[in-house]
Amino acid sequence: MRTSGFTLIEVMIAIGILAIGMGAILVAENNSLDVTLRAKRMTTVAMLAKNSLIEAERELEGKTFLEVRTDSSGKFDAPFTEYTWTRKIKEITFPNLMGPQGSGASGADAGAAAGGVQKIDANVERVVKVATNYLSKASREVNVTISWKEKGKDQSFSVSQYWVDLKHEFDINAQ
Repeated sequence: MRTSGFTLIEVMIAIGILAIGMGAILVAENNSLDVTLRAKRMTTVAMLAKNSLIEAERELEGKTFLEVRTDSSGKFDAPFTEYTWTRKIKEITFPNLMGPQGSGASGADAGAAAGGVQKIDANVERVVKVATNYLSKASREVNVTISWKEKGKDQSFSVSQYWVDLKHEFDINAQ
């Protein structure tokens, strides 16, 4: 005759199922916390990078690119003392838009000989060279890298911005 109730094996199976379910919930919750902390960290780092770019722009205000240090670094003030920053300002070199040079014929003639574009007027070629030279001298890439340690490993986040000095002297005789 069977009495109502659960046997020991039924109770153990139920406890096992509950343990597996609770373990899965704890793992999911832990992953959720890790993702939230990572998102908070990246928001902080992005804000620090943006502030560093703004500070670099303030330092450059009223100066030419030649008057500004190309490399600088430092630490942030509290409460961000665990973060450091590095800033590099470098000249952008634009490519030769007129094609290959030095093959015995001008770039335009070489292109036409290979079945390419017709011969380019020397004046157009000169204007393109002057404009390319001007853009190279008047443009800079500013790269800011934020670094920190997380879980014993070095971490970093970099952002770049391009600046053009619209007051840069335009030299028509530049080669």
